[in-house]
Amino acid sequence: MAEPQALEAARWFLALFFPGVALFYIVRLTARRRRLGHSAVWHGVRGSRHWWLAKTFVVFRSVITLAMLARAFWPGLDSYLLACGFLMTSTIVFAGLIVMITGFSSAIALHFSMGRAWRSGLPAKGGVPGLITGGPFAWSRNPMFLAIQLAQFGFFLSFPSGFTLICLLVGMLVLHLQVRLEEAHLLAAHGQVYRDYCKSTARWFALGRLPFAARADTTSSIVTH
Repeated sequence: MAEPQALEAARWFLALFFPGVALFYIVRLTARRRRLGHSAVWHGVRGSRHWWLAKTFVVFRSVITLAMLARAFWPGLDSYLLACGFLMTSTIVFAGLIVMITGFSSAIALHFSMGRAWRSGLPAKGGVPGLITGGPFAWSRNPMFLAIQLAQFGFFLSFPSGFTLICLLVGMLVLHLQVRLEEAHLLAAHGQVYRDYCKSTARWFALGRLPFAARADTTSSIVTH
């Protein structure tokens, strides 16, 4: 495929991808609400740090979706989004798409693997959150967020620009701050068990570290987004 055609195909892929992701979560969360009898998403008390982080994430996700749709119909928008022409090659862009798809696919796989235990944010209902320490959670305390950050980096490569760089940096900041809130929440809920888990398992990922040996009586976790 010629370079201009490849970049145009990538442009349209991004225009369709983000609405597809939004539709997936709408359908998934609607189904979970019906099963649980309440929402699996909590944005916290209005005005709280948790609330601001959640709203920031929602705003940027909406802006990204609209921007990718707009640039499919108006290619000239790229200049206003500060596109980096020297990075806009089919090799870099398609590598970015692969990384982005891998990250989102991993996040969705984790989402389904958690079953009814999956939550977004700090739960106000459903009792004390359980603690998952097996599977991917034996290697990282936040595999879902790790996958999302991978997807965010892939998005930057798939459309290298000032706009996607800002989205990447803000997205990483929001996720890192959210992790701090969730750690405090889990520590309050599980005490020493969670402290032991934190000592044995990296917040993100540590090469060469043995996985956490999950206790037989542990169940599930809150996670997010």
